[in-house]
Amino acid sequence: MRPVNSGPETERRTTPGRRRRWLLALDPIIEGGRHGKRAQAWDVEDELIAVALLGDVTIDLSQVKNAPAEIDIEAYAILRDVDVLVAEGSHVEMSGGVLRGDLSNDVPAVPEQHRHNVIRIHGHTLFGDVTARIA
Repeated sequence: MRPVNSGPETERRTTPGRRRRWLLALDPIIEGGRHGKRAQAWDVEDELIAVALLGDVTIDLSQVKNAPAEIDIEAYAILRDVDVLVAEGSHVEMSGGVLRGDLSNDVPAVPEQHRHNVIRIHGHTLFGDVTARIA
């Protein structure tokens, strides 16, 4: 008998060895005249969590050093935007909930045999937008 809280979703989230990175934007609170620089090439974790609270978050997956075949992104856009930039050949699946905002997947579907990687975005908006597009 399986426990009530088990299943593919639970197993995916509790798999040991998964790497996670938080991306947080609080511009009016901590910016103080400073502007962050976007990483040009970076090693991408298995799971990314982006929180845009009064500031925008841009996740650039177009020029990465190393990336897993599947990337899970939890995006929270509260009064601002989360933008996900992907390279051609990336397949994006988007789902989530919207309260006075927009979830927008502007990335064309890629046939399974031509996919470089799969990016799953679960977006949540409150007067903000979560957008995926080709860089």
